[in-house]
Amino acid sequence: MGFGWQFHLSLLLAICTKGVIIIAVEFMDLPRTVEVEESMTTGVVASFTVNCTAPSSTGFNVSLESINPTVTFFNSPNALGNGTFQVTLRPGTALNAREVNQYTLVFKAECPGESSVTSQVYIHVKAEDILECDNTFLNTVARPLLVPENVPPEAVIYTVELKRRGSGNLTFAFENDSVPFTINSVGEVRVPATGFTRAQAGKLFQTYIVVRGNDGRSCRSFLVVQVQPVYHNTVNFTESSKAVSVLENQGPFQTVTRVHAYGGEGHVLYQIVSPGTDYFTIDSVTGEIKNTYNLDLDRNPGLAHTLLEVRAYNMLHPTDSATIIINITVQRWNLQGLVCHPAIYVTEIPETSPIGMSLTPVSCVHKDGDNISLQYQMENSQIPPYSFSMENNMLRVNTTLDCDSAAMASFKFQYQATILVTDSGSPQQTTKIPVLVTVSRVNEYMPECSPRFSSSIPENAAFGSFVANFSGTDRDYPFNNIEYSILQRGDAFYISRRTGNLYVLGPLDYEEQTTYHLTISLKDLDNDANSLLPKINFCNITINVLNVNDEAPVCTPAFQQHTIYSTLASNTNILTLQCHDNEEGSQLAYTIVGGNTNERFYMQGSTLFHKIFSYNRDGIFDPLIYELLVEVTDSRSTPRFSTTATVIVYVIPWTTTVPTTTMTTVTKMVSKMPIILHRTEEYWAPDPWFVVVLTFTGILLLLALSLLFWQFCWRKAPREISQPLLQSRGKKSERNYVVTEEPSKDKGKDYNEQHHFDGCAQDPVTGQYYLYDSSSGARRWV
Repeated sequence: MGFGWQFHLSLLLAICTKGVIIIAVEFMDLPRTVEVEESMTTGVVASFTVNCTAPSSTGFNVSLESINPTVTFFNSPNALGNGTFQVTLRPGTALNAREVNQYTLVFKAECPGESSVTSQVYIHVKAEDILECDNTFLNTVARPLLVPENVPPEAVIYTVELKRRGSGNLTFAFENDSVPFTINSVGEVRVPATGFTRAQAGKLFQTYIVVRGNDGRSCRSFLVVQVQPVYHNTVNFTESSKAVSVLENQGPFQTVTRVHAYGGEGHVLYQIVSPGTDYFTIDSVTGEIKNTYNLDLDRNPGLAHTLLEVRAYNMLHPTDSATIIINITVQRWNLQGLVCHPAIYVTEIPETSPIGMSLTPVSCVHKDGDNISLQYQMENSQIPPYSFSMENNMLRVNTTLDCDSAAMASFKFQYQATILVTDSGSPQQTTKIPVLVTVSRVNEYMPECSPRFSSSIPENAAFGSFVANFSGTDRDYPFNNIEYSILQRGDAFYISRRTGNLYVLGPLDYEEQTTYHLTISLKDLDNDANSLLPKINFCNITINVLNVNDEAPVCTPAFQQHTIYSTLASNTNILTLQCHDNEEGSQLAYTIVGGNTNERFYMQGSTLFHKIFSYNRDGIFDPLIYELLVEVTDSRSTPRFSTTATVIVYVIPWTTTVPTTTMTTVTKMVSKMPIILHRTEEYWAPDPWFVVVLTFTGILLLLALSLLFWQFCWRKAPREISQPLLQSRGKKSERNYVVTEEPSKDKGKDYNEQHHFDGCAQDPVTGQYYLYDSSSGARRWV
């Protein structure tokens, strides 16, 4: 209120000054400081009053200009009336005095027609002793803490984070003791003293860290750690360096040394890292180091000492590697050697080259030009052995060169040998000529047919069913590389082009065709350097179709009728069913399955017999018509098919019994011959279809007669209401018109009395008859 007297003085001057109106605005109780607890999350923070001396004080405006530091915790001032405003916290606000303990809110007030005034409210946040943990890992989106397996022992991987620390000292402990980590007094989570084991690699560890204060308050922080597996290097050399010595002028491709690294599970490869020299090479698989050129110190003195850095690495994990230093010393050969042409013997010959065939000769001379005799011989290091021989300086074929073997395929069809050239001088000089002979393949052999020439397949085999394998053989390398095809065009079978497997293509029917004779073409592939010279062979095979029961028996006819007398002897056959089956070897069985009332009929084979009938009206009275259903089965084992034949038997009751009397007679037994009487009774028994047709025809005829009679009566009967037709005739035109009258009996009588109808005619359009009066022209329908 220190500024209140200034306001009143200004107001007094404004009142006393004639014709002058002064407008002023001010904050009555600002600036000031307000204290709030940091646990406060919503509610009123501060209230203040604004005074405006304008004639109409309802027009002034108060706004929140800025917040320092910038946050969104506070709402804009809310007007309560009479110049009073409130400042409130937004719901869900989290104040933290340890981060920010004071906020400065700048408010601006302005009246109409006057400049604005600003003032401040200082919000002081009072700290409270609250312990609150940060649980970031409880968030479903948060990823676990990834720690590599090879992290150093006792390394800090995580520090417990607290939103609010509270007061006093804190203690940290794991809620679950099964985790392999340790935690110290400041909340640092460390790797075990021995580091992670390989068994723990790839596992996920979850635990709660319990934080307790001196005042008994505690909170829990959730931690998720995943140990990521790390590949462990296993490739290593047993020594870090190796020294070797070689002689100069020994020719190229001489083995200098061999290196070997352990580990890598059989996937170790070798390479020369440095220097980048063309004089030495290493086999990436075996680690054998060779010289690529002749080592001549006269031409290249720098070859006397060479340091090679060789690297061995795991081909599946290139970072798993080790290196070794190879110190190669080339010793000088002081004597002049031999010079041969060619220095490396390389040629290509076909495998059909005969034994003793001469190849290109070898020519060697002394460097100093001395005419000394030379001796040529083959070393015993030939691969394969004894393949070539030397006659003077001529290289000859010493054995059959066969490419059609797995051993030669392993050598990539290359014969290796060495020609040793020795002079007769003293001291004796020698040189070696590497020989590399590539043998080209020749298609020598015809593909041979499979030893299997026939097979069987049931006739109900489905599409794609495997029949048999008719793969042939080919002694040319690559072995059995044959393409198969069927020459006949048909839709019953097809053969796999590469395997020789025969499959079913179309439906088979034993009743239509029992045997298939197929010709299979066998063409070898890639057996010759010239791919245009294949050999083709043809093989004949037989496919037998096995009969399978797949058709039901057929009875001719399937429906029969028969009439017998009830007195027919039971051992007399009634009829024999004529049934057959297209399947070979089928045995038909006949069984009555329906209509056999009182079991009066039975089957013996295909024959129908009956038992004694009973037509006693006081006892059992058998039917007069039997509709028997006979099932005919074609087999007693599965699959089984059957059909049903219908037999209708009409039984005519017949009796020879005579009435009995009580008279006792004495009969003299006289031998008499039996008299057999034959009586033929004719009757008409039409077929059922004839009765149906006859009945239907009679009904149609009766309907036609009824319709004709009704039409005739309808035309003769007069109508109750008739309409007279009047015809007026003029001189130039004629016009017919109808006179409409009420249908009453009195008018009808008057109309009939007025007109005398003396004629009858038929209307040409409708065909209806009418009466007419010739004098007046009147008409009446009849």
